[in-house]
Amino acid sequence: MFQLNLRQKMVACFSLQLIFYGVLGVTFLRDFEMFNEDVTLLMKAGNLSNICLEIRRYEKNFIIRQDEEDFKTVLNYIDEATNYVPSMLMDLQIMPHPYYLNDLSAKLNKYRIVFDTYRQTCSVDQGNGECIPQEELRSLGHELVQISEALVQFEQRKMVNFIKSFKTRLLRSVAFLIVLTVFTLIVLYSNIILPLKSIEKAARRVAKGTFTLLEVSGASKKKDEVSSVLHAFNSMVMELEEKQEQLFQAKKLSSIGTLASGTAHQINNPLNNISTSCQLALSELDDGNCQFVGKMLSTIEQETQRAGEIVRGLLEFSRVQTFAMHPVFLKEIVKNAMRLVASEVPPGVTITKDIPEDLVLNLDEQKMVEALLNLLINAIQAISPPPGTVSITATVDEPTDKATIIIEDTGKGIDEADLHKIFDPFFTTKNVDEGTGLGLAVVYGIIKKQNGSTRVESVKGEGTRFIITLPVCHEPARLRNESVIKN
Repeated sequence: MFQLNLRQKMVACFSLQLIFYGVLGVTFLRDFEMFNEDVTLLMKAGNLSNICLEIRRYEKNFIIRQDEEDFKTVLNYIDEATNYVPSMLMDLQIMPHPYYLNDLSAKLNKYRIVFDTYRQTCSVDQGNGECIPQEELRSLGHELVQISEALVQFEQRKMVNFIKSFKTRLLRSVAFLIVLTVFTLIVLYSNIILPLKSIEKAARRVAKGTFTLLEVSGASKKKDEVSSVLHAFNSMVMELEEKQEQLFQAKKLSSIGTLASGTAHQINNPLNNISTSCQLALSELDDGNCQFVGKMLSTIEQETQRAGEIVRGLLEFSRVQTFAMHPVFLKEIVKNAMRLVASEVPPGVTITKDIPEDLVLNLDEQKMVEALLNLLINAIQAISPPPGTVSITATVDEPTDKATIIIEDTGKGIDEADLHKIFDPFFTTKNVDEGTGLGLAVVYGIIKKQNGSTRVESVKGEGTRFIITLPVCHEPARLRNESVIKN
C-alpha cells in the first residue's frame, strides 16, 4: 500500500490548508460582491419608494390646490422613476424575481396618462362631485407605492437570507478550519513531537549510562524521516553500549592492575607456607615420620587452594560475562568483594559488615561483586587521610519485599552540586591519573539490570552513603563452590 513519508504528509497538510484558504477567500469575495450589489439595490429600491411617495404627495397637493407647479413636479418624478427602472432591471438580471419593476414601469406609464387626463378634465370642474379619473388616479398611485414598498421588502428579505446563509457558511468554514488545524497538530504531535520527546528521554538515559533502545512502533514503523532518525538512534545506542562495555572491561582490567600488587602479597603468604611445609616434610621424610609429613601435605593442599581461590577471583572479575542471575546469599557476595579489596585497605581504615545470614537475592554473582568492589574502592579512597570506617549493611523491608544495601564511609563527602552527576559516565572529581569516571556508571548499570536502583546521600566533610535497593528472592540460594570463601 502506498504510504506517504513525513515530508509528503506535511506538504499535503499545508497544501490542503492553502487550497482551503484560497477557496474560502474566493467564496467570501464573491459573497461580499453580491452583498454589495444587494446593498446597492436596496438603496435604489428605497430611493424608488421615496420617489413614489413624493408622487403621491404632490398628487394630493395638485388635487387640492390645482397648482401647475405640483403637476409639473409629479411629471418630473414620474420621469425620474421611469428612467430609474431600466438601471435597476439591469442590476437585477441575476435576481430571481424582477417582475416588481416590470409592473412598476407599466403602472408609471398608465399613471402618467391618467394623471394627464385628470388635469384636462376633472381639475377644471370643482363642483361636480365624484370624479371618476381622480379615483382611478388615487388607485394607481396607491399601487405604485405598494409595488415600490414590496420591492424594498424583497430586497430586505434577500439581505436577511444572505446574512443567515453567510453566517452558516462562515461557521462551517471555521469548523472545517478547526478540524483541519487539529488534524495537522495531531500529525505533527504524533509524527514529530512524540518521537523527538522519546529521543530526548532516551538521550538523557544514555547520558546516565542506561542504554535503552527506542521502540519503533505505530506510525514510526513507516519509512519516513522520523523512522530513519529512530533507527539511526537505536544503531547509535547499540554501538555506544558496545563501546561502553569495552570501556568498562578496560576499567575492570585497570582495577585488576591496581589490585595486583596487593594480591601478590596475599598469594605470597600461602606460597611461603607451602615452601616451609615442603622443607619440613622433606627434612622429616628420612626419619619416616609419616604423620608429620601428612600434616605438612595437608597444609600444602589448603594453602594451594587458598592461592588458587585468590587467582580465580581475579580471573572471574576480569572475564567478560553476560548477566546470569540466580538466587545467591548476599553475605557470600560481600565476602568476595571484601577479599578482593583487602589489599587496598590502608592502615587506619576499617571495613565492617552487617549482612543477614539468610538474605537471598537474585543476582549475577560476579557483576554484583564488581559493583560492590567499585563502591568499596571509592569509599576507601574517600577517607584521605585515614583513619576512617567503611561499613556495609543490609536490611529487608518486608512490606515492599525489598532489600536495602548501604555502603557508608566517613570520608570527605561529595559536593552537593556534583551529586546528580556522579553516575554519569566519565564524570569524576579525581585527577586524570586517579580515575576514569566509569566506576559509578558501572555500578548504576549493574544494579539497574538486576531490577534495582541506586542513589547517593552525602554531606561535605562528613561522609557518603550509597543506597542500593534490590528485590528479595524467596527461592533457595545456589552457591558456586569456587566463589565460596571458607571461614
